[in-house]
Amino acid sequence: MTFVSMVFDEETIKRFSTQTIVAGVLMLIVGAIGIFAPTIMSLVVVTFLGWLFLVSAAVQGYITWKTYRKSFSAWLKPVLSLIVGILFFVFPMEGIAAVALLLSAYLLVDAFSSFGFAMDYKPNKGWWILIVNAIVSILLAVLIMIGWPVSSIFWVGLYAAVSLFFDGVALVTLGAGAKKLLKEAKS
Repeated sequence: MTFVSMVFDEETIKRFSTQTIVAGVLMLIVGAIGIFAPTIMSLVVVTFLGWLFLVSAAVQGYITWKTYRKSFSAWLKPVLSLIVGILFFVFPMEGIAAVALLLSAYLLVDAFSSFGFAMDYKPNKGWWILIVNAIVSILLAVLIMIGWPVSSIFWVGLYAAVSLFFDGVALVTLGAGAKKLLKEAKS
């Protein structure tokens, strides 16, 4: 009896594996489309972020209205979220450029973190893959910064698409593994 079958019942594992595979396949499809059309994917990303800011502004505004209606400082966050959301829709190219800068900064922090972890992990087998990850993150950050803001529309879409694609691969693999465990548990 495996750990999974001890913790979850058969129906839960079945549902999990099927839903995970379906979600993974959908992410694979969207990621693959985005890899071949990174410009469209960048516009999708900035539109999605615009909607997130608008919904956030509405929720924050409602809470502020109900709890801190008379506080000027409490209104700053919902108003700022509203403005940013609107700006993403009115100026999508500038929004993509801003996202590219944030992505570049994230990749630099990720590289620093990977280098640090590699040094801590060094005597163990496979430590070098963390160095490779750090170098790739630095290269991507530099590529984004070199062509910024013009190349932003390409890099943001490509990064989002590749991320979705590999997340899809991970989900399909996870779902297939759960199905395999279920079969083994039945045997």
